[in-house]
Amino acid sequence: MNTLEPQVGTQLLSLVQLGVVAAAVGWFAERLLNTGVSTRGLPLLAGLFGIYLSSHVFSFLPLVAGPTLAGQALLPAFVGAFVVCSFLKLASLGIAGPRW
Repeated sequence: MNTLEPQVGTQLLSLVQLGVVAAAVGWFAERLLNTGVSTRGLPLLAGLFGIYLSSHVFSFLPLVAGPTLAGQALLPAFVGAFVVCSFLKLASLGIAGPRW
């Protein structure tokens, strides 16, 4: 029986670490803004999209990435998750309509 290649285990561990960082950053940004959207998995998705968004935006800007955790820069990831959560907050306020 063949065993897994060592690269597969390393890649799996890095994906788990990425998920933990994304969930933590997304959870913090969502709790900070209180988006009003109660969907299961929202902090994880906001964190993942924030990491994806920040990797593209911060690649063009000559900014220091700051501290890293599991190979991911925390400040750009938080900024990206904050942008995603602020968009969701604005969308939930728009759906709620005017308050007279």
